[in-house]
Amino acid sequence: MTGTVNTGLQDQVAELMDDLGKHRVYGNDYFRMLRDDPWTGSAYDVHRANFFHRTEGTVKGIAHVCAQAAARDDRHTLVLFSHILNEETGDGRAEHCHEVLMENAHNHYGSVEFGLPPLTVRESRDSDLVIPATVAYRDRTLELLVGNYHRMLGVAMALESHADPMLQTCRAAFRNARKHLPEEEFVDTVEVYFNVHVGDQGVEERHAADARQCVLNNCRTEAELAEVAYGAQQTLDVQLAMWTAMSKAAVAR
Repeated sequence: MTGTVNTGLQDQVAELMDDLGKHRVYGNDYFRMLRDDPWTGSAYDVHRANFFHRTEGTVKGIAHVCAQAAARDDRHTLVLFSHILNEETGDGRAEHCHEVLMENAHNHYGSVEFGLPPLTVRESRDSDLVIPATVAYRDRTLELLVGNYHRMLGVAMALESHADPMLQTCRAAFRNARKHLPEEEFVDTVEVYFNVHVGDQGVEERHAADARQCVLNNCRTEAELAEVAYGAQQTLDVQLAMWTAMSKAAVAR
């Protein structure tokens, strides 16, 4: 249940958020590669499979946060994350579901630019291109999400804060490697997936701010803050491990 924030912890919460913003995940080698080195077909194939498997857990994680917030009578967290869930699932329109947009965008791009066959998100679970570090990322974030309520909020905050720079970087990579898709078609069929997240409306920035507010609302003791910090730090650590492994896998291809 949400209560009054312990004012003695507010500075500690703010310090935690500042520290997390300096995590090495935001300057990882794979993001640098995506910005500077246009994809080959094989490197893109690896990226698509791992990005699908990584991101397929997003809606499931948000739904878990909503369920736990409801069970805990944490109305504020429930309202904010149910809004996020609604956006992720297309605001009631299946064709606008972000997972559908992701699948269609990546497959159209892969087909036109590299001649790759389509891959569904479900098929990515069993793809030989998915590296062990991506599986470890999924397993570890799930383990953290079901640990306890404050640890879960730390995970959610870390994931929402990471989403905007990740999607900005991926959008740049798609732009940099485009050779065959006409610009208008590219924007309408590929970039649309990224633009619903990081367009002028700043959706992912708002999601990150909402997640931080949920942490502020629920941290009333140092023990609770410690759980939030653990969940957030561990999430960013395992995400960094995945991106580091991805940079090696891309070079190997």
